[in-house]
Formats: sequence, structure tokens, C-alpha cells
Amino acid sequence: MVKQTSRVVVISGASAGIGRAAARLFAREGAKIGLLARGLDGLEAAKQEVEKLGGSALVLPTDVANADQVEAAAVNVEQQFGPIEVWVNNAMASVFSPVKQMTAEEFRRVTEVTYLGCVHGTLAALKRMLPRDSGVIVQVGSALAYRGIPL
Repeated sequence: MVKQTSRVVVISGASAGIGRAAARLFAREGAKIGLLARGLDGLEAAKQEVEKLGGSALVLPTDVANADQVEAAAVNVEQQFGPIEVWVNNAMASVFSPVKQMTAEEFRRVTEVTYLGCVHGTLAALKRMLPRDSGVIVQVGSALAYRGIPL
């Protein structure tokens, strides 16, 4: 039997991949989860999965490259579910292209989502967790940080 919890969790990049898998894992524990991503269809599908597995979910279309949107999402989660206990920074962008064919705009977007998205999420989480002296922030990294791929 899985232990039930009312833990409040925020997951960026929650509409697919590792973020969506993490949402399912927390849902099995009965967590209340703020789902952050840009794609509404993926977020809605993740919400249905979370609720089917015993959790509660709040769909928050958010571009983590925008600090104001991340902060607004954090406020919304705490208004709906209570104090955030776990924040998972998972959102990521990548471009599969030979470097000589990539544009400056593509590099900018990858950096803003993958790096600044973690910064924005961490700052939003710390703003809430430090005064309470409680909470966990998880940074999810890509295997591409350890091993490059051709291109």
C-alpha cells in the first residue's frame, strides 16, 4: 500500500516526459500538484492522469522563461493547495540541428527555458521555502550534459 500524503508539489515541464512521469509518481502518494508547461493539451492530459491515480492537479500554462509567469504560478498553487513543499525544475528546450545551422534566436530560447527556467523556479520556491525553513527543490538535468550527440 502506498502512503497517502497531502504534500504540495510544483513540477515544470509537466506536460510530457520526465515531468509528467514525476507527476504520476507524486499522484500515487496523493499529492496536490501544480502542473507547469506551455502546452495546454499535455497539461490537461497530465491532470487527468494525476487525478486518476489519486492526486489533485492544478493546470498552470506557464512559460518558465518568464519570471513573472513562474511567480504567478507559485502564488496560484499556494492559494489553491497551500504551502509548496517540493519544487521540481524540469522544463527544458533543445534544438536538434548542426550548430552551424542554428540561429541566435534558437540558442537564446534554449538558454532561457533550460537555464533561466531553473533560476526562475528556484527563486520562486526559495521565496516561499526559506521563511518556513522547509522545502525541497529538485533540479532535473539532461543526459546531454554528460554526453554529446552528433550534430
